[in-house]
Amino acid sequence: MTQRNAIVASHLKKTGSDPADVRNYRPISNLAFMSKVVERLVCRQLVAYLKQNGLLPDLQSAYKRCRSTETGVFKIVADLLTAEDRGEVTLLSLLDLSAVFDTVDHNILIDKLYHAFCFRDNVLS
Repeated sequence: MTQRNAIVASHLKKTGSDPADVRNYRPISNLAFMSKVVERLVCRQLVAYLKQNGLLPDLQSAYKRCRSTETGVFKIVADLLTAEDRGEVTLLSLLDLSAVFDTVDHNILIDKLYHAFCFRDNVLS
């Protein structure tokens, strides 16, 4: 694979998708340094707000200190082993949500942020 092909392949949403179709590419972010700093500050404020108001589920691993995808996997394995010890039948269904953010309905998202999380005015803007 040439260097150019490797770069093109790395920006495709899914490996093996048609490189001739523009819809198969991820948007490239060229945010300036200050934009990234502001983004990090907003993220910290948002997570602090969600924590203080008990809006983050206990079992959520994303955006929590000392949590990762491994934490979620360990929880699932522990639940499966516990169920097995009890003689229970278990079923695990896995979904590939890698492209889920490409299909978000922004009106539903804003409505949910308004009603469930009490976000208002500039935050929603």
